[in-house]
Amino acid sequence: MDLGLERVTQLLEALAPINQPAPHLAFPIIHVAGTNGKGSICAYLSSILSASGFRVGRYNSPHLITPRDTIQVNNQPVSEEDYQYATELVKQKDALLNLKATSFELLTATAFYWFAYGRSQQQGLEQGQSSQAANKVDIAVIEVGVGGRLDATNVIPRPKVCVIASIGMDHAGLLGNTIQEVAFEKAGIIKPLVPVVIAPQSEAEQVYRVVEEKAANMGLAANQVHKVKAAHWISTPSIPSESTSTTSSPSTGHWASLDNGFEFWIPLLGDFQLENAATAIAAIDVLRETGNEDGTDDADPQWKTRITDETIRKGIKDTVWPGRLQWLEAKDAPSEIQGRMLIDGAHNPAAAMALRSFVDGATAASTSTAMAPLTSSPRKTHWIMGFTKGKDIEEMFDILFVGPHSSQDTFSAVEFSPPEGMPWVSPILSREVCERLTRQQERVYGREEDRLSSVYDFGLDLGAALESVGKQRQDGDVVVLCGSLYLVADLFRMKICRH
Repeated sequence: MDLGLERVTQLLEALAPINQPAPHLAFPIIHVAGTNGKGSICAYLSSILSASGFRVGRYNSPHLITPRDTIQVNNQPVSEEDYQYATELVKQKDALLNLKATSFELLTATAFYWFAYGRSQQQGLEQGQSSQAANKVDIAVIEVGVGGRLDATNVIPRPKVCVIASIGMDHAGLLGNTIQEVAFEKAGIIKPLVPVVIAPQSEAEQVYRVVEEKAANMGLAANQVHKVKAAHWISTPSIPSESTSTTSSPSTGHWASLDNGFEFWIPLLGDFQLENAATAIAAIDVLRETGNEDGTDDADPQWKTRITDETIRKGIKDTVWPGRLQWLEAKDAPSEIQGRMLIDGAHNPAAAMALRSFVDGATAASTSTAMAPLTSSPRKTHWIMGFTKGKDIEEMFDILFVGPHSSQDTFSAVEFSPPEGMPWVSPILSREVCERLTRQQERVYGREEDRLSSVYDFGLDLGAALESVGKQRQDGDVVVLCGSLYLVADLFRMKICRH
């Protein structure tokens, strides 16, 4: 993976229309880095800002179905026609300058260009007219791709807020071999005078030390670094009835509260959303107090007056983040499964811990609304998993498949299809996954009867894996598809093709 900022900076500067700023300088930005949760945080932020009446750009990676999924305006992907227009323009400029930008750099430049200028009045802008594109966003939420310091998105010189989501070990070797080294790369998005919001951290002491040192080096005062405390679940809200009526509870999720008493409904599943939602709200609160673009200290009135407690509640409640700890009910799940299934993009040890906790809670707490439980106690869990090369799958196995809950489980290894526009991503061969899992089980358990009951290799045939699991499952069994968001994407594409 070729990280760096030189090529993308040159490309963006070359994309600037005459007498107009480069695309990444043309609109306000909230910049989000981290290992786990940054996608959810971006989704919450975008939804809150949209609910507040702003035109909001959002750039998330990797894509779920197609690359254009990564570029959204008001939580909707750009159209295929608009995506092709913008990508062709960016590719032509790259070829003209012979920059040889990477796929991710081209995609990042496309997102920034579209958010700044879109199609509208392009001819006039090229001729030097001062009018702005009609579809320019009011603000954009930009997610880091990998790391932060050298990520292509880090060309932003002065975002409104920098957000650091939960940091864990991922992309080992590329970002570092210790949590401090990884945190240093993530903290690379911090800029002078820009407030920083830090999500709750599992390795808080090490992470806080690195981030606070970077912030101090950037000239930030202590009160400009905001450490978030997770929200907590509550059974019933105490806010007035007129507030709850505008934020009526959807079918999934649960009420939560911050320590300051602010109550809101979280629709996304998993206890870790208490951290992600609280972090998004903290970033919005910081945005409401940030200064104007001219550098004055007074808060910009557009953020302070248009973002209200009610728009925050509505934005959180309306947040959608598919493929991440999501139940597919029987009518939405593949017919082969013959029932509901849980899907999740969990791809590293921290995410595996969250998934294991959720599955344990869902199967044990039959009355817990927050955990979206099953209606009956499960007999076993059927795991369908695929992994990206370079991932520490043994550590994930140690989390997911150790303990009495695993002895009756089944495991099906599948390879995901190559994601479009991401040639650096490839799956671990399913045969290798099965071999490594078998060795892990032998290492942990002396007795064969204590190991996973069945391990299957399905290669690239996801359909065969689904069919096999569907034939084996019995009433109360849980089916989980996880290990990589790219495998989740294959499942969604399969569903789309069938419709």
